[in-house]
Amino acid sequence: MTTQQIVNDLILDNQNLVIEELMKHDECLWDELENFDEDTDVLEWWLVTPFMADMLKNNGEVILAAYDCYWWGRQTSGQGLSMDWVIQKIAEEMSV
Repeated sequence: MTTQQIVNDLILDNQNLVIEELMKHDECLWDELENFDEDTDVLEWWLVTPFMADMLKNNGEVILAAYDCYWWGRQTSGQGLSMDWVIQKIAEEMSV
């Protein structure tokens, strides 16, 4: 699977506003974050498939699993998703 196929098929939608609102009204969500600590700076939130959430989590990325949804806490911004090192690494892992 190429990086562009991953972006097209497994990363569903930008959800910054959704997560901001959820975090305002449900502070317990902070406890649901995986691979998150005080030094982590999430710049964007993306809705992803459960499979993609597992792949990202296994690569040390921030994942929020709540309300039967999975969000990736992207720590980069300003470039295409397919250019993120973690997406390139996952594409390599999937092509083996």
